[in-house]
Amino acid sequence: MRISTSQMYTNSVNSMLSQQTKLAATQQQLSTGKRVLSPSDDPVGAVRSLELNRAQDQTDQYLRNANLLDSRLRLEESVVGSSIDVVQRIRELTVQANNDSQSNDSRASIALELRQQLDNLLSYANTKDSSGHYIFAGYQEGSAAFSKTADGYIYNGDDGQRQLQIGPSRLMADGDPGSDVYMGILNGNGQFIAAADASNTGTGIINAGSVADVQAFNHSSLTIRFTSETQYDVVDGGGAVVDSGDYLSGGDILVAGMAVSVTGAPATGDEFTLRPSKRQDLFSMVESLALALETPRKNQTERAAQHNEINTALSGFDQAIDHLIQKQSNIGARMESLERQSDINTGANLQISESLSLINDLDYAEAISRFSQQQASLQAAQQAFAKTQGLSLFNYL
Repeated sequence: MRISTSQMYTNSVNSMLSQQTKLAATQQQLSTGKRVLSPSDDPVGAVRSLELNRAQDQTDQYLRNANLLDSRLRLEESVVGSSIDVVQRIRELTVQANNDSQSNDSRASIALELRQQLDNLLSYANTKDSSGHYIFAGYQEGSAAFSKTADGYIYNGDDGQRQLQIGPSRLMADGDPGSDVYMGILNGNGQFIAAADASNTGTGIINAGSVADVQAFNHSSLTIRFTSETQYDVVDGGGAVVDSGDYLSGGDILVAGMAVSVTGAPATGDEFTLRPSKRQDLFSMVESLALALETPRKNQTERAAQHNEINTALSGFDQAIDHLIQKQSNIGARMESLERQSDINTGANLQISESLSLINDLDYAEAISRFSQQQASLQAAQQAFAKTQGLSLFNYL
């Protein structure tokens, strides 16, 4: 077989170029630290790498959502905790105002502080986050959650809760609507509310009462009507007498599973109503109490009416504190759950990174050894070409 000079030159040059290409590829691997530089280097690994990168991007987004959610929940938990402190102070003032040693002037002074605490409470309910959004306004986060009008306090938001995805199949609310935090409070003792009729002329004072028999309690509305100073009837909503008894100041009156106590001297015709508890906003509770304390009382009958109003407010504030503590506990439970999910996401991210490293990262020991071999092969090809190109018959003539 005849080998021409041009063919010999071509083969030698191609061999050197091939070695240079391999050497350049290895150099690029060493400089980047990556084994797979293009899909052709490892088609299966390239596909798997794309899948893992996509999963890592999703996990990173879950972690970012979790950080945002944690910030919002911490702010809400702090605000609710501060609101609890305010309501506890309001309760202390209420107990103080209920003391018979207080005068009209001292109760008016207490009402002044109550209004200051009410302003604090309203400020907490209209808290903004770092982005300027009202955290208790639901989806209407661009507007103040609560405002005071001539008709009372109104909620400007809605019941929406923004859900953030913090895991492949896990969503979590980033807050609670103000309608649930500050307005969904059951008045009275949480089961029923005992109140004195505004037209009473005696000095009877009724307490908050309690449910004495859960089985007999049917959430009915009843009226305790005094037929004399020593006797009373219990009348249902239709006007029918369902029970009666002898009155003893401070003694329990048991009816329909409810137990209440009346002290003082009710007059004939005085009435006390027992109605199922309804949800009420906290701001109106404080406002009503402030108005009751600001109204001067001139005699024992009016003073008894004021005590009844204070007792109603006191039981409402007890319910408000329990309600806010429950909300704070719920927020804390969410924060704990969020922390666990974040740990899971962090662990998943680490596992994905390890899998990507196994696919893409370069084995430096193997690559350096291969680089040395390819460098030696290139040098050998270059030396062989140098010797071959010098061969000529003219050197031997």
